[in-house]
Amino acid sequence: MNNHIEVIENFLSKDECEFILFKYKNELKLSFAQTSIGIDKNRKSSVGWINELNGINERLTDLLKTSYDINGMEVTGLGPFQFTEYKVGEYFDWHTDRGGEIYRDRFVSTVIQLNDNYSGGVFEIKDVQNNLIPIKQKAGNLYVFESGLKHRVTPVESGTRYSLVNWISIVKTDIKKQNLI
Repeated sequence: MNNHIEVIENFLSKDECEFILFKYKNELKLSFAQTSIGIDKNRKSSVGWINELNGINERLTDLLKTSYDINGMEVTGLGPFQFTEYKVGEYFDWHTDRGGEIYRDRFVSTVIQLNDNYSGGVFEIKDVQNNLIPIKQKAGNLYVFESGLKHRVTPVESGTRYSLVNWISIVKTDIKKQNLI
């Protein structure tokens, strides 16, 4: 993973993105997003939760298991996807996805962009040296990055931005599964 950030273009097809948007925009009851400290002035968006996405969970888990071959550790399965909606003026300021008691086990964060017919709402990530990494914004792209990296979504200027977010943890494997070198 270059700079601890990987972009996988067209992880979802245009049809898959449109299906997810069509199905879940109206089906989910979205609520005002909160952080580990509750309502936070650094974030304004709405979220809902999706347990299973027609095999997308397995595709993403398989991809991550092959991408993160860490001696003595194993990537765990995904939890529910966070379906995130940012309307005009909504944003999520600089933050990390790891920290505190609740989020200490997060190792990798994933964002799947579901649409690109909006302005503003730019997804930005800083690398470990705090340099802004340019991210190609496109529906269907998957962004994978270490959960400790700072990232944000700038305020949406027009339209509505939709994404799927998830987090992966790693756990120690059974000693029999570990590679001894």
